[in-house]
Amino acid sequence: MKFGLYSIIAFLLIEIIGQRPEAIAQKENVFLHPKLFYKKFFPKLKIKPDAYDTLYIKSHPNYLSVSVHVLSPSIKLKITSSPVSSGGTTSFRTNIPDIAGLSVSYRFISAGFAFLLNTGMQANKDYAPSAYRTATIRYTARGNYFQYKYVRFKGLTDVSPATKVSFPYVKRPDIVSKEFQFEGLHNPNWKKYLYTGAFTFSERQLKSYGGFLLKGGVYFTEIKGDSALIAPNKQEYYHNFSQVRIIRSIAFRFSPGVGGNFVFHKRYCVSIAVFPSLDLYFYKYLERPDEKAKGNDALVFGLSPKASFGYQSKRLYAGIRYESEWKNADLRSIHTKTVSTYLGIEFGYRFNTPSIVRKVYKDTMPPGM
Repeated sequence: MKFGLYSIIAFLLIEIIGQRPEAIAQKENVFLHPKLFYKKFFPKLKIKPDAYDTLYIKSHPNYLSVSVHVLSPSIKLKITSSPVSSGGTTSFRTNIPDIAGLSVSYRFISAGFAFLLNTGMQANKDYAPSAYRTATIRYTARGNYFQYKYVRFKGLTDVSPATKVSFPYVKRPDIVSKEFQFEGLHNPNWKKYLYTGAFTFSERQLKSYGGFLLKGGVYFTEIKGDSALIAPNKQEYYHNFSQVRIIRSIAFRFSPGVGGNFVFHKRYCVSIAVFPSLDLYFYKYLERPDEKAKGNDALVFGLSPKASFGYQSKRLYAGIRYESEWKNADLRSIHTKTVSTYLGIEFGYRFNTPSIVRKVYKDTMPPGM
């Protein structure tokens, strides 16, 4: 009996060992095996490497770029009743001290995150404390980039004059904002103009150049509080919006832009880009999270300027950067204005890429990348 059992086990082992590894792997889920996935669904896929004009752009594909940055963000949200009335203004401010972030780039992929520095200090002691975090994944190749970004902050303060009754401000530490961004950009002049050089650092601009840009994306945002967003002493001015606790929206953005890199003394560069935008905005007002509410739509205009000044060598880079976004929206019963500003410094270094990173990248990414 034991001899028969051992014979069966030995036969099965011989059959398994005798099979080709590819045949065994094909029986498994191809989504867990990148090489098999590309072979099955994209058998003719072979991505060509970037062919930059080497007089204008220097690429560092074999280095692992690591950078750290410290930013001071400022986020303002103004809600005005419509029609406008003397007491129908709510001006929210965040109270975020410096945030620290880390970004890593290798070849076509970069990822980063940022978090609040736990210093115990707030930007304004009269405001409610705020929390902040963000995470970003970006793919860049041949003048195109695709980005996913998550942004969350908590804690706002209403600083509008009408709230100064018994306390200077109305603190709302319960209000939370979450945003999920799926964004893409096309740079027609990618061979000579490096738009992504100001924040990926895997390439650098050698000579001044600029051009037109085209950006678009989908953005999901939710702003919610434990109670109505509007303070009780102002609710009479807001009519249908007075008891709203949650605003949920999804926006589809079309944003042409223009930018340029101005290089001097070979290693110093000033980067500027401006994007006016038009969003098709779908939104809902909710008094309860599970409420079934009718959706509304609007066109929202915005502007997003960016600027940086930096130094780059073969290994080391450092700089100062500024980013801002302004949005004005005429919604049902209210008008909103949002201004987000980030100012900070960044330091980075290009390391020799560890073999484990090269292997994982090679075994994961499509052929040719």
